[in-house]
Amino acid sequence: MTGFLTPPADAAVQEAGQAMQRRDLPAVIAAARRAVELDPGKLQAWWLWGLAALDSYFYVEADEVLAQALSLLPSDHGARPRFLAQRIRALSPLGRHSEAREAAHQALAIGVDDPETLYILATALTSAACETEALPLLQRVTALEPRIAAYWFSRGETEQFLGRMAEAEASFEAAIALAPDTGAHLALARLRRWPPQTNHVDRLKALPVTAPIDRARKGYALFKELDDLGDYSAAWGALQAGAEAAREEPVTLRNPAWSADLEREILTAWRTHLPVERFRLSTARTQPTTAPRRIFIIGLPRSGTTLMERILAAHSQVQTPGELQTFAAAVKTVSKSQSKALLDGSVITAASRMDPHAFAAFYDRETAYLDSGRPVMIDKLPNNTDYAGLIKLAFPDAVFVHMRRNPMDALFGAYKLHFAAGWSFDQNDLADHYAYYRDLMQHWKTCLGDSLIDVSLEELIAAPETEIRRVLAACGLPFEPACLSPHETAGAVASASSTQVRKPINAEGVGVWRRYATGLAPLRARLEVMGAIDAEGNAV
Repeated sequence: MTGFLTPPADAAVQEAGQAMQRRDLPAVIAAARRAVELDPGKLQAWWLWGLAALDSYFYVEADEVLAQALSLLPSDHGARPRFLAQRIRALSPLGRHSEAREAAHQALAIGVDDPETLYILATALTSAACETEALPLLQRVTALEPRIAAYWFSRGETEQFLGRMAEAEASFEAAIALAPDTGAHLALARLRRWPPQTNHVDRLKALPVTAPIDRARKGYALFKELDDLGDYSAAWGALQAGAEAAREEPVTLRNPAWSADLEREILTAWRTHLPVERFRLSTARTQPTTAPRRIFIIGLPRSGTTLMERILAAHSQVQTPGELQTFAAAVKTVSKSQSKALLDGSVITAASRMDPHAFAAFYDRETAYLDSGRPVMIDKLPNNTDYAGLIKLAFPDAVFVHMRRNPMDALFGAYKLHFAAGWSFDQNDLADHYAYYRDLMQHWKTCLGDSLIDVSLEELIAAPETEIRRVLAACGLPFEPACLSPHETAGAVASASSTQVRKPINAEGVGVWRRYATGLAPLRARLEVMGAIDAEGNAV
């Protein structure tokens, strides 16, 4: 009888609310859509629709819905910050960090007092490479609501990125005290080298875990601390337990599936749609731009890309906002690909048919807020190896610094982390991914010519001044002595190497895989067969 007693739009809003309580997200969207069709002024319907779309990972739909709701709200309306915060949750995964940052600023200008909204704004600012803006918000969040572990964990991560290691340690410990969150345990283990007097091995061993992600994090954290103690046998066992659990983690949009077949499809598509002949054509921009010249630092993860970033960031003409997901977002958004994958053959086919300068326009627009006015900007995302050729067509004056490292060290470096890459949990998958990476980079090398600068991490460590001078010259930059002391470079480091690069250039990581040579025999055999290493395990 409810529908006869209340206006249809109100009944639809009630239906959407009831569906949200039972987590029937399709029913929420259907009822909320019906409500706003009957009465576009129903803010609660827009709100429920937006939240249901977000929880369904329908980010484009969520953005459109919440933007429509915001258009109905006066600029000083008290509910506006909450709507802005939810829209930000859609903008950030879409790579539209400039808009997310602007929305955060709008919300803060109106005034935000509740910790949940502040937390969303801080998270968006961190994703937008604005860690110095995010940290004060996270400090407010933990002051307003000190009983939520996730708030302390995010604060600790941001403090770590900013090099505030003692504060990060305290924040991670606060998170652990509130909840047995294995993410905080793993972050704490990675924070620094732990000696016998202050390690957390016993606490980690006693940690009860059941879900695959928690078992994985426990295993990787134990590996790190046991490795610090030199107990390599026990460390290897912990690493195997962590990797086995990681392979059990369910596939989601946040944990996408990986396969060697998909990578072969991507390689074939790039070779087909961006052959070397494509790069012999004129690709000069048709419109003038005031954007900085781009340097992309690429390579396998754990190959020294962060060290190279810190070296170049020390230069007076260079600005470095860190690892940007922007070009991948540009390809996905501008090409209007309907594929669920971030990158596959269909995405490449669609992107290759477009004017590449459309990707540059998206990229320039989304990174403009990061521009400090220096003439050169670095993008240090290793995974831009997947897009290097298209980046070159979009930015004809771009330079690529390609970091190379003994594949045994680089791949082991990924294997020993709980890495957000499905290829990093199994030795055969590591080898398959390396084969893909090697073949793809060989293709890009023929396409990019002199704009691709190869740098061996081992040679950089052995002769830093010689290599740094060479790289600077190839990038068109004059030598500056500050580049020899990258550990003194100011700025956030939002990568897995955030602690290592705070030290002077050193050889601590060279040959570390040999501690675990017996366990890594399957990977070593595969790499030797493919000619990537010699019989001694040295890079060829």
